[in-house]
Amino acid sequence: GANTQTGAAYVFRTTDGWDTFAEVDKLTASDGSYEDLFGQSVAISGATVVVGASQSRKIPEGYCPSLDCSGAAYLFRTSDDGATHDHFAKLTSPGAMGDAFGISVAVDGTSVVVGAGQWLNLGSGSAYVYEENPQKTASSSQSAYNLTSDAARSLPAAATLLAAGAALAF
Repeated sequence: GANTQTGAAYVFRTTDGWDTFAEVDKLTASDGSYEDLFGQSVAISGATVVVGASQSRKIPEGYCPSLDCSGAAYLFRTSDDGATHDHFAKLTSPGAMGDAFGISVAVDGTSVVVGAGQWLNLGSGSAYVYEENPQKTASSSQSAYNLTSDAARSLPAAATLLAAGAALAF
């Protein structure tokens, strides 16, 4: 049967000062699998929407954490004032299986931050910062975002804070 538990993220618009909302788009992962947790985290900035899927796997079958469930963040962009959103990039964990990459996401302009809980690996967690690659073309197979090794330099010049949660810290 059809896979019905892959997750989704919904985009809503308001035109009356936040009193009512209308759904304008439903975002899904084209490669989604059962229990990927797509939509677990969502962020929006301007025309860009980032959706986390902390159990997204590279192998489409199986259950987490027995297979490569390292997680992913999917990036969508609108070019028609929010009526539709096209998937244009998928960021995957640079870490190991079970990282929960995508458990949290944030976007500000051309910078994207993706959180990875890493509790299955008994890790302390990480925040990965990506910066948009402006040379990306529609025909390129490269990711539209590059992982930066220096998080402080990759944030917008006006940024002065980066917050990272540690839910299991003691």
